Amino acid sequence: MNFSKRNGYINNHRIQIECMDNILRNRLWTAFYSKQYDPYDVVSDITLTNIENMMNKLGVVYQYPRNIIAKQKNAETLQKYLLDGNKWYIIYDFVEKYLELLDIEERQDVVAEYNKILEEEVSGYRIINGLVAPIVSENELQSITEATQTPHDAVSTHINKALSLFANRKMPDYENSIKESISAVEALCKIIVDDEKDSLGKALKKIESKGILLHTAFKNALDSLYGYTSDEEGIRHAGVNFKNAPAEDARFMLVTCSAFVNYLIEKWEKARK
Repeated sequence: MNFSKRNGYINNHRIQIECMDNILRNRLWTAFYSKQYDPYDVVSDITLTNIENMMNKLGVVYQYPRNIIAKQKNAETLQKYLLDGNKWYIIYDFVEKYLELLDIEERQDVVAEYNKILEEEVSGYRIINGLVAPIVSENELQSITEATQTPHDAVSTHINKALSLFANRKMPDYENSIKESISAVEALCKIIVDDEKDSLGKALKKIESKGILLHTAFKNALDSLYGYTSDEEGIRHAGVNFKNAPAEDARFMLVTCSAFVNYLIEKWEKARK
């Protein structure tokens, strides 16, 4: 942390949610420009066609870059589009489009660098699986990331869908994000008890027969989550209380269900040894 922030001359206590200050904008742009967009190199690490396609997807008018001058003008156009007062979410749209251009190894390095910047600038967002998501806690980030990469495709698919619905900055779908989060837990329990027809409630009653001993409080918590989504007023039954599920509910379910998934997998692996 620099001198001005350490000594309180710059207010760094506000988490940047649904906003972005100029420092964060410039740091994200600079990280991209310095790594991938050398204006003096006609053929950069990212092909010229990919840069054109990225600008096109963002709705930015570009010149046909087959020389250094045109390429530099495109860089200036993209910089102006991102830094000159556009909506805060435009920058995150750019980050997601940029990450799509990279191979797996390079993407991991860029995500690590961008997440470091987001953390240092007290942003309320982090990059998970190529999506910019409103996740504040680093522990939450780690838990969700782990749950998106389980060895069980059905489980990871539900968590990834929940994350995608939650991370949509323009049209977030919190209700369906909640459904996908609890469905991930249900899918894992079905896998553990080897009965596709079971509901989460029924699977929980069988789970100890597979050598997974759960604390009573933990089972009660899972039962409560199931009730939250499945009773008469629950989210799965389109109860009146959940027609406009708030972001905090969706965030809680995404984080909590990810943690439950990771916990159950660990317990199951130990039981099978």
